[in-house]
Amino acid sequence: MKSTSAALAAHLAGPVTTLATCWRISRVDGKEFFFTDHDRDLSFEGNVYKASSGYSRTAIANDASLSVDNLDVEGVFDSASITEEELRAGLFDQAEVRIFLVNWADPAMGALRMRRGWFGEVVLTEQGIFRTELRGMTQALQQRVGELYSPECRADLGDHRCKVPVNPPEIARSTAYSVGDVVRVRTTGTPVSFALPIVNGSFEADGAGDGSSFTPTGWTKVSGDWDVHDAANGGLSPAVGSFYLEGGSSASGELTQSLDLLVAGLDPLQIDGDAYRLDASVSRANSFPDDLGRVVIEALDGSSNLLSTLLDTGFEVILPEDSWVQRGVWQAQLLVGTRFLRFRLLHQLAAGSQSNAAFDAVMATITDTTASVPTSADFENRVYRCVTAGTTASEPPTFDTAIGAQTADGGAVFEAEEAWSRSGIVTAVTDRAVFNATLDEPRAVDGWFAGGVLTWETGANAGRSIEVKGWIQGSGWIELFLPLGYAIEPGDAFRVHPGCDKRLDTCIDRFANVLNFRGEPYVPGQDAMMSYPDAR
Repeated sequence: MKSTSAALAAHLAGPVTTLATCWRISRVDGKEFFFTDHDRDLSFEGNVYKASSGYSRTAIANDASLSVDNLDVEGVFDSASITEEELRAGLFDQAEVRIFLVNWADPAMGALRMRRGWFGEVVLTEQGIFRTELRGMTQALQQRVGELYSPECRADLGDHRCKVPVNPPEIARSTAYSVGDVVRVRTTGTPVSFALPIVNGSFEADGAGDGSSFTPTGWTKVSGDWDVHDAANGGLSPAVGSFYLEGGSSASGELTQSLDLLVAGLDPLQIDGDAYRLDASVSRANSFPDDLGRVVIEALDGSSNLLSTLLDTGFEVILPEDSWVQRGVWQAQLLVGTRFLRFRLLHQLAAGSQSNAAFDAVMATITDTTASVPTSADFENRVYRCVTAGTTASEPPTFDTAIGAQTADGGAVFEAEEAWSRSGIVTAVTDRAVFNATLDEPRAVDGWFAGGVLTWETGANAGRSIEVKGWIQGSGWIELFLPLGYAIEPGDAFRVHPGCDKRLDTCIDRFANVLNFRGEPYVPGQDAMMSYPDAR
């Protein structure tokens, strides 16, 4: 049984309905697309659903069984957002799709959720038409679960059972590490990021203040009363600095601050070219477990119209009381046309005469991905294994890249090792599946990377991963199992890790990982079962 708002349920029960189908597509790379079959664009929950024509779908059916609820879609390329090249390149593989109905005459009624699933096989025709199936959540139940005895390892190289550190995480500051933890350390290519100029984000500018006439410097009071406290006259210790913001004695209140991104130094062409990522957060707390606080972060266009709601926590109480938590968005994409970023802080008084919903440490940082996306070369083909447990320092030390050298980072000590994942640069191209590259791997022999996975870091195929079919050490010749969706160009950067044929000898000789081997090489095979005593 599907649930919806009372208003939309009443509309559905009426003699005439004004319904439109909306599609929200979320790719695995984080990009989202919004479409509707209405004859004009629809704005719903802070997102603009583009009117799309020329597509059809099979009927949506629901039942109580566990049968796979697939849905077929056919359409033409009438949107610049979905291109034939991206479909051929596999960028929409496993994209999540949410389908729902809204009342286009009154979208505020809410949505009736119809289907959630993932893109299956996509077929392209010469007439510019694509066909795809939408696989429902029960599709996963069609996969065989369980394992059989086998002489080969059943783990995948680098997974949680294999434990070979093929792609370890980047080291984090002020973080505890245990002996045996493996991390990557960026030794070159410092990220290009900068803080947006939020005015009085930690509420230090005015000192303590309250009353109906008080408004914190840099903020616009939309409604209600607001107070600024320190630890002495408030119920909390500030998250940062000496002061924090708290709701006043009014029943509710709202403060806002808008940041002009162009004044802050962002390039509008870079914004519209998907070059920037946003980290934005507000610290929240409650001194008593009753009153409600809410944080909203919005993207606005040049006329201050809402483009997208990046964060809306809803009204909430933070428990346990007297503890600060961060509410924010991380590595959020700025939509085309974004020119302002707006923070909204709201409170509602639930009991007593004074709101205890608290706010502090409003901050936002922009990262320029065109200048700061790390490649494997930034890590100099090294990983670092923790040999002394401890917590890393707030500022990074200079790590020694010599194999076996140890570096102290706060209370932790790390030792440098050769990385399994290596950086490479394309030098010559034969076609979309064969090329030559420079690649520094002193352990490599012919076939070393065969069966491994190559991930593109720059170029038209950036972000795409594909298996390696062949490798010749002397010439740097690489052949991929399948041709890529976009052309390979000299200078394209990639990372690649060696393949594993899942044999016991390979696990011992190449990876020294026999303790995690997931096969049974000494269990007799079928030939032993079918044998019989020799009569001689």
